[in-house]
Amino acid sequence: MRTFCRSVEEGNLTAAAKALHITKSVASRRIQTLEDDLGVRLLARTTRGVTPTDAGVQFYDRCLAILAEVDDARQSVRGHSDNLVGHLRITAPRSFSDIDLQEPLTAFMALHPSLTFELHLSDERVDILGGGFDMALRIAQDLNDTSLIAKKLATIKAHVVASPGYLEKYGAPESPDDLQNHNCVFYANVAASEQWRFVGPEGTRAVRVKGSVTTNSGVMQLAAAKAGLAIATLPQFFLREALASVAVVPILEDWQRPESGLYALYPERRLLPVKVRALIDFLSEWFAEDRGLA
Repeated sequence: MRTFCRSVEEGNLTAAAKALHITKSVASRRIQTLEDDLGVRLLARTTRGVTPTDAGVQFYDRCLAILAEVDDARQSVRGHSDNLVGHLRITAPRSFSDIDLQEPLTAFMALHPSLTFELHLSDERVDILGGGFDMALRIAQDLNDTSLIAKKLATIKAHVVASPGYLEKYGAPESPDDLQNHNCVFYANVAASEQWRFVGPEGTRAVRVKGSVTTNSGVMQLAAAKAGLAIATLPQFFLREALASVAVVPILEDWQRPESGLYALYPERRLLPVKVRALIDFLSEWFAEDRGLA
């Protein structure tokens, strides 16, 4: 089952075998044995790789739940949460991971040397269920569009910033409406990124802004702002060093951008695996302290 699931996730028997530290022939034999036992074809094989058949898709979903129960059963007889075993497959935003996730994740790894980890870091929206992930970390203002279970770990504030050089050249906007006369940089991974919402002394305000740069990288957004090219809106964790060095300064401080949350997302299961619960609890405690996210 593990070999089958990994083959579906990788889309390739060679890659699946490498991830499981077995040979391709062993992986192929395991899949064939499984198909012979079930009497159905689970994977369609092509020169490019493998894809699950309709039966394979159904079997994959059931296997994920079964394997999670197996890992949890093993954990229950091998010790308590301070001696976790098994494999954790996690997806998280790359930019946030580079800045604020490295330290807590490596601290958790050090506490549980019997666990193995697979980290998929991407700022794109990842299919958690389809990718076979145990858990995802996601930064969002709301999660109304997901059927997954979500636990909020931290609040993340955002700021509108510009470089002193930009403000000297073009002037500082005094209200959100003034942004319509400025060059702004857009974040490509967020829908309707050209409309910025604010909450301030006159209530809520939505302003449609314009700009010459669109990017899927918060690092590039900040670089454009520091270079004096545009005004940017970014989460606090991106801005610590730039604000401290006055490479950029906050503007429109009477108007707050909507807060986002750092969420742990995981598939709905009858029993949440001990290893996933342990990581969620660890991260929740970690970010409950003053870690500078807000």
